[in-house]
Amino acid sequence: MKINKAQYANDIFTTEMEARSRSMDMGLNGDIHLADYNEQAVYMPAASEEAYRAYYAELAGIPAEEEEDASVDRLEALRVVIREILSKRDTQMSELTKSVEGTILKADDEQRLVYGWASVVTEKGEPVVDRQGDVIEPDTLVRAVNKFMEHVRVGKQMHSGEQIGAVIHSMPITKEIGESLGIQSDREGWIVAFKVYDDSVWAKVKSGELAAFSIGGRAIKEEL
Repeated sequence: MKINKAQYANDIFTTEMEARSRSMDMGLNGDIHLADYNEQAVYMPAASEEAYRAYYAELAGIPAEEEEDASVDRLEALRVVIREILSKRDTQMSELTKSVEGTILKADDEQRLVYGWASVVTEKGEPVVDRQGDVIEPDTLVRAVNKFMEHVRVGKQMHSGEQIGAVIHSMPITKEIGESLGIQSDREGWIVAFKVYDDSVWAKVKSGELAAFSIGGRAIKEEL
């Protein structure tokens, strides 16, 4: 079985929760393993590297004995691919991470909650173009939001470092969802309430230094 760089790129994560979410999608019951490549820790679905390779070998219809007896050192090949992917992620992060900002509309000092649109994908029926020149389809956003709320819900400051809070309320709004609930809005997108745990981050929210939400994720781009 040949190493598929595009596939491995989808299966390498820097947080446990993202890897567990992918593992669940693959039907692996949330099993993950930690790997250390080029002095950088990454998380991957499946209980071990061997189980990960066996998963794709089975999908490809390769008998177990043939997989074991193959002369190519697949483990070393996998390490080479991951080093290459991580290197590209370090130098081209802007191409791999999509950031869509939404203004914080309300803050609750007592409960340390901030409310607002985490993402707006259409305005008055027209697609909203983000800073990378991309647009997100409403249905695509809903699917991503559902997975995030089911498996992750973690918030970080500027997409890096330790967890500083969590999304505790979430409501994707599309034309169809809004109409079914009797909600009228010129926007389609994602409304959230985010609880801030970190003292220094909350101070920045109150001062106005942090005044917007920014969502991160991976996507396969298509020309419109």
